Amino acid sequence: MPHRPALRPVLAAAAASLLLAGCGTTFPGEAVVVGSSQLSMKRLQTLADAGCTYLATVAGAQGAPAPAQGAVRQVIVTQELQLAGARKVAEDRGIEVPPGQYALRPADIEQLETTFAGDQFDDIVEILERDFESQALRTAIGADESGAAPSEQNAQELLTVGTEIVSAELERLDAAVDPRFGISNVGQPDPALQLSVSREQLDQIDPTTLPANQQCRGVESSE
Repeated sequence: MPHRPALRPVLAAAAASLLLAGCGTTFPGEAVVVGSSQLSMKRLQTLADAGCTYLATVAGAQGAPAPAQGAVRQVIVTQELQLAGARKVAEDRGIEVPPGQYALRPADIEQLETTFAGDQFDDIVEILERDFESQALRTAIGADESGAAPSEQNAQELLTVGTEIVSAELERLDAAVDPRFGISNVGQPDPALQLSVSREQLDQIDPTTLPANQQCRGVESSE
C-alpha cells in the first residue's frame, strides 16, 4: 500500500510533477478541458482564491513570503490537468484507489478548521484532497506499469513513472488550457506562450516585489 503523504502545501506537490509540453485551445468560459472533464474559469478562480489563503497562511507560519496570485492559479490548473489525466488512465487500466488513501483524516480536518473556519474552508479541503488523490492515482499507475508493489521506499519512483504516463495521456487527449495562465497542456509553465507583460516569466518573479494586490493573503494568527 502506498505511503499517504503528510499534509503539506499544494504548491510544492504540484511543482514537483511538472513536465513540459505544448498548449491546446479551451472552450469559451472554460479554464481547463481534458476530454469530457472541464474546469470553468469561475470555479478555478474560487479554488485559486482558497489556495492563496492556504498557501499564504502556511508561508507566513514558516516565515516565508506569500506566493503570487498568478503562481497559485498555475498550481490549480496543473492540479486539474494531472488529476483529470490520472483519473482517465486509472479508469482505462481498471485501477482503483480507495478514498481512505487520500481523504483527509479527522485530525487534519480539525487542524484546518481551526485555522480556516469560514467560507473558504470547504474549498481548501477540496484542494488538498484533490492533490492527495492525484498523487495516489499516479503512484498506483506507476506501480501498475512497473509491476512493483508500492512502498515507502519506492513511492517517489512510482509517482514519477505514473506522472510520465499521465502526461502522455494528456497529450493524447489534446488537453487544453486557456493560454492566459501560461501553462502547457500537461501543466508546465511555457515561456513560448504569448503572455501579457504582467504575466511574463511568472515563475521567476519574486513575490516580495509584487504590489500587495498581486500577492496572496493568508489568515493572520490570533496569537
